[in-house]
Amino acid sequence: MEDSTSPKVKVAGSPDRGRFTFHHSWFDKDVLPDWEEFTVPLLAKKLHILEVGSFEGASTTWLLDNLMSHPESTVTAVDTFEGGMEHQGSDSYDIDSLEDRFRSNVNKCKHVDRLRVIRAKSDDALLDLRREKARFDFIYIDASHVALDVLHDAVVCWRMLNIGGTIVFDDVAWKGYMEDCYNPRIAIKSFLQCAEQELEATETEGQMWVRKIPNHIPATPNPDPALYYWGKGMAVKL
Repeated sequence: MEDSTSPKVKVAGSPDRGRFTFHHSWFDKDVLPDWEEFTVPLLAKKLHILEVGSFEGASTTWLLDNLMSHPESTVTAVDTFEGGMEHQGSDSYDIDSLEDRFRSNVNKCKHVDRLRVIRAKSDDALLDLRREKARFDFIYIDASHVALDVLHDAVVCWRMLNIGGTIVFDDVAWKGYMEDCYNPRIAIKSFLQCAEQELEATETEGQMWVRKIPNHIPATPNPDPALYYWGKGMAVKL
């Protein structure tokens, strides 16, 4: 993956985004140029894509329009369509019509027949997909913004990601809560540290792109039994 400061390469022939109706333009305004650049190597490949958190379908429609060139490529989208903790009590998101807006948007895509929608919490849906032995080449995580939920989604999705595949975490810089223990960044950074031996990561303006690679840091047994355990009062560095 190239450095995010390199010149952008847009997806050739990307369909018109103006045909969709989005109340919020986060995806198109904030991250679309990075997606157009970083997904160029994926064009025309057979891809099984998982989207955890779809909201109005901004990223879903882009995936259907741009990464479905191979006739066997698919997209699986997981969402409750009930909004997250930060959406509750706000009229600006019109959560009551969220699923209708999503379905109206994706139905305008040529490859909507390749889309599987799972209306459920990621807690349940991802474990069901693991039981199905599902495997994916590209995963986008943009569901609950609560750190524990993000960490859960990261770990379960990583188990389903093929080597060479990519996970994109949204909202790596989002700070919607005053307490850091709730915000996505602490979960994403903790996951990156735990899986450091089998990933390459690139942080962009607001997202983290993570590629799964073969394990390149073999575990080294501790040769000193006296150091097997953290001493009382010793801090674990994160």
